[in-house]
Amino acid sequence: MQLESTEPILLNDEQMREYIANGYVILRPSLSEELHRTIDEKFNWIQEHEFNPGNNIVPRLPELELILRSPEVHGALVSVLGTNYLTHPHRCWHFLPSANESLAKEAVAERLAGGCHLDQYTPSSQPRSHRTRYARVMYYPQDTPIELGPTHVVPGSHYHEGLTDEDRRRLLPVQGKAGLVFLSHFDIGHTAGVNLQARSRHMIKFIFMRAEEPRRPSWNCKHSEWRRPENLTAPYALEPAWRDLWNWHCGNRCASPPKSSKSIERRHFQNRLAGEVSTEDKLRVLAAVAGAGPEASNAVPAIVSLLSAGHQALRTSAIYTLAAVGAAAIPALVQALETAGECEAADADPLDFDYVAIPGKVLNPGGAILIHDAAYALAAIGRSAVDSLSGLLNCPYEWTRINAAFALGEMDSTAAAAVPALEKLLNDESHYVIRVATYALGTIRTDAPLASLSQLLNANRPGWDEPKTFGWTIRNAVNVTAAITFARLGKQAAAAEASLIDALQNPCGQVGFLAGEALCRIGTETAIEAVMDDLKLRRWDSSLSVNQGY
Repeated sequence: MQLESTEPILLNDEQMREYIANGYVILRPSLSEELHRTIDEKFNWIQEHEFNPGNNIVPRLPELELILRSPEVHGALVSVLGTNYLTHPHRCWHFLPSANESLAKEAVAERLAGGCHLDQYTPSSQPRSHRTRYARVMYYPQDTPIELGPTHVVPGSHYHEGLTDEDRRRLLPVQGKAGLVFLSHFDIGHTAGVNLQARSRHMIKFIFMRAEEPRRPSWNCKHSEWRRPENLTAPYALEPAWRDLWNWHCGNRCASPPKSSKSIERRHFQNRLAGEVSTEDKLRVLAAVAGAGPEASNAVPAIVSLLSAGHQALRTSAIYTLAAVGAAAIPALVQALETAGECEAADADPLDFDYVAIPGKVLNPGGAILIHDAAYALAAIGRSAVDSLSGLLNCPYEWTRINAAFALGEMDSTAAAAVPALEKLLNDESHYVIRVATYALGTIRTDAPLASLSQLLNANRPGWDEPKTFGWTIRNAVNVTAAITFARLGKQAAAAEASLIDALQNPCGQVGFLAGEALCRIGTETAIEAVMDDLKLRRWDSSLSVNQGY
């Protein structure tokens, strides 16, 4: 089967607004029903006769490549991740067997809520970013009504640190006809549905990564100013956050508050933020303060008090309200990170940063380093916060260094002046600090210290064989993070070609995959030859599948 066209069909402004506010868009590739039926039949055969091939599902079922290369899916990925986006090595076939029991509506709701989660960044265990660094594609080859157990999503939860009972009550089913594609921010909350029908439900998940910072809109942009989407499923109006992410996607390097002639009721806003008023009313106050921008500097103490505490919607809006205020908020935010680090260091029970975010508060465990709200705010402030964050890289507190390195990485090339200080962290005693600093150097993508980064591709220091989530080790996390950074650097990593060729043999398959991607982007004759030699050794021969019927 061949595609009639490979020309990408980009998202329009409304679709991009939905992606930013709701965290997802629904796509319908212009592919034949026959293709979807063929994929569905092959999934059924593999389920019955073989085993789940995991990351090797595409060579076993190559028709899936047509879904990813379709103009609508490829165009949507370009729209949210930029032209040179990367394919992540992880992909997973999720199937729900046919129903073997009948369930009451209450039992179905309980099972949905119990399975609701945020995906993990295994094995690299990276911080969650509000920016679109990662996106997830889910494809359904069969008609998927709610009775067949479609994925359920928590709209707007891609800004959340963890999921609450309130989030789980807002689950929406992603249901539709065969061929439906669900494109979402990687960090959105979701869960598998409950299959109540006498056939299996198939869904295949793919992950994609941004390689470069946005310089201009990569979608079909007609209006550069942020507007709220018409189809809004997110429960709370997070206008400061939405506007910030929209501006970032447009290529703006720092927070850009809306033009507002409305005066702020400065005598009352602090009482309204702290008082017994609704979350919606507090969000309106924060939006008004954000609209005032730097003129609202006297609101900083009250807004900072909302960080890392209370309702997630207020925390998110507070982050980007402080970003709109700008430089005046930096001292209080820096103090918040120093205090958080000091408190953690004084705790008798040290944190495992892959599992918890702030002292005493256990959240969605595993697979992601959960960052302090102040770091997100400093990242969104941008250039004027670079020096202060660079100073925090020398802080004696591990938790503070982690947050400072993350915030600098979120600034992309705006934080180029911090590269030498981040390079020093690659020898930090904390593997968490090393991982976050390595990741930051891959998003900054300016004057990257290739020699220091190369050492991390195969590094295995004392204690790094300690297992983390799903049997991955600290070494795996460090090596994969370095490989992601090199894949993002592409041609800029040419001087590290020899190290990347060595990394093709890393015992963690994801390292070799990403090193191969970096070598392909470097594009020299020797780099391509090394990748081809590796491919010859590892190529999956699907003709040897047991009892193969296709």
